[in-house]
Amino acid sequence: RMLLKIFDLSRYVEYRDYVITNLLMDTGMRISECLLIKTEDVDLVKRVIFLPAQNTKGKKDRMVYFSNEMNLLLKRWLKYKDIYTNSEYLFVTQRGNTFKNHIYEKNFRNYCKRIELKNVSPHTLRNNFAKRFLMNGGNIFILSQILGHSSVEVTEKAYLDLTDEDIRQGYQNFSPLAKMRYR
Repeated sequence: RMLLKIFDLSRYVEYRDYVITNLLMDTGMRISECLLIKTEDVDLVKRVIFLPAQNTKGKKDRMVYFSNEMNLLLKRWLKYKDIYTNSEYLFVTQRGNTFKNHIYEKNFRNYCKRIELKNVSPHTLRNNFAKRFLMNGGNIFILSQILGHSSVEVTEKAYLDLTDEDIRQGYQNFSPLAKMRYR
């Protein structure tokens, strides 16, 4: 929350980075995949983004889904971006050039410094997405597909490092006795 509040949305660069950061948090995409999205691959009605095989680490076509909140952000972003450029890509520089991973990563580090947030990278957002997806009752098989992993085992190894507090909170959400209704 602190991170999302520090962006200056009146500036093109920070508004773009704000939308990217939200999209990474909402979908679990890799930054490299996110920056290669073409506007034609975004379906605002079904709230899905098509990632072609040549843009994914696993070299397989993949669909990623986004929330209603993200849908609103993307609609606003597209209108705003179109004022500056008619690029086929969703995220570009203010002059319409391709936007590179290392530039976003540098910007991201600077945003984190503003709020003294340490040891956080764009990939941390992917990890955070995975953990929150599971903690909110998401299925690990679905998560594996969303993240584009070759198997559920890869997902387990990468994202099942839950703390005791995570387990306690997860239990509270799914306690059998707490879910029973007394009449």
